[in-house]
Amino acid sequence: NQIDASGPGWYLPMCEGTREEAQRLISLNPGGLVVQSYQSRYYHRTGIAAQAVGYTLAISPEQLTEYRRKGYNGSERIGQSGIERWAEDYLSGKHGGILRVVAPSGQIIATLGESRPEPASSIYLTIDSNLQLYAEAAVRFYRGAVVVLDFDSCRVLALSSSPDFDPNYFEPANPNNMGLGNMVNNPRQPLLNRASQGQYPLGSVFKIVTFAAGMESGLYAKETTYDCQYEFRRLPDRVLYDWTYDYCQQALARGEACNTSTTRPSGVLDLQQGLMRSCNPYFWEIGWDLYTNWERGTDIANMARAFGFGSPTGISQIDEASGQILDPNNITDAVNQSIGQGDVQVTPLQVARMMEAIANGGTLHRPQIVERIQPVEGDPQIIFRPEANGTLPLRTENLQVLQEALFMVTNFNLGTARNNIRGIQFDTAGKTGTAESGSGLPHAWFAGYTLNEFERTGKP
Repeated sequence: NQIDASGPGWYLPMCEGTREEAQRLISLNPGGLVVQSYQSRYYHRTGIAAQAVGYTLAISPEQLTEYRRKGYNGSERIGQSGIERWAEDYLSGKHGGILRVVAPSGQIIATLGESRPEPASSIYLTIDSNLQLYAEAAVRFYRGAVVVLDFDSCRVLALSSSPDFDPNYFEPANPNNMGLGNMVNNPRQPLLNRASQGQYPLGSVFKIVTFAAGMESGLYAKETTYDCQYEFRRLPDRVLYDWTYDYCQQALARGEACNTSTTRPSGVLDLQQGLMRSCNPYFWEIGWDLYTNWERGTDIANMARAFGFGSPTGISQIDEASGQILDPNNITDAVNQSIGQGDVQVTPLQVARMMEAIANGGTLHRPQIVERIQPVEGDPQIIFRPEANGTLPLRTENLQVLQEALFMVTNFNLGTARNNIRGIQFDTAGKTGTAESGSGLPHAWFAGYTLNEFERTGKP
């Protein structure tokens, strides 16, 4: 039911709701309400996880032949994006029909075959609705995404993309859908699922990959030290600066001294501390070192691909982008790639999957968003089962060193995420990142996972 507030010369669309919700409001006798009924698939709360669930539309002329072959008569609405499209065969049920031989007079001569219609099945998603609502609230006023996966199965527990949209607007009978044109043509692209289709430079979160490549090369170990100062002067044509240099310049502009942990250079760091402090020069050094070493010029790119970047995750139930990981063509490319800049492009879903693998001990799973498909009668047609489809190429001891460093990022006083995570009632590990966007403000990242006491200390 569509509920309006109306009066002389004006009209204010209020909301859509189920028939039961409308009757409850009407029973309050508020006055001034106009109710118009229409039948449609209704998306509760203006669509939870709208980009993932998707929307339906009438069969287009281009689709008509295809769907008539499937038994549709052409008047139906079909899924056009997200789960609605992926699960169309289940959600539409089975169309019945009779094939007969008919004489020119119209007399039925013979019945060649008959197929009985079957009701639609129900799709149950892995999404936790409460967690999803919190994820959507977290990015509501930004352009961004939140992905939450179960660490040992890759169930999608939340998949939020902002700005989002109201899939109820795609119902032609909905009088409140006057904003449909603005929504479709919005330059902020609310129909884009930024969680799985958005492609962005990863910035300092990519240092996880460089960290792993450095250790697996044998050129770097947990104890390897580097003096992290403001500048990196290895490149022949430019000087690169650590993030602390930028903070120092901002402090000087305010008339302050560069004497805080965020404005002075980090100094001598071992490899884990380098990740904890997110020291740009340390990771530029790793990129330079590997590229200039014989046969190691593509080590970081190869490690990134092994971590799941540059190719689809295989989720299949929603659209996703592949991202981009290229082999560096020169030393500048290699140095930029080492901190997730240059031509590096990843999706938030790929990043969450990488963290899931680090958390569970090295297994990459195929993310899935469908828990089960349940027909009206009988057993489920599809039941969620974890699917491993890769392994991080890290020796056990090196993976443990990486896990320890990620714990330091969120828990040690000089960790770049310490102040952001402070006060959370459970242990976490993760990595912050700021990536240049090429236009305007940078992209902000946080990728992490939660820990229980056994995972953190090895003790029950």
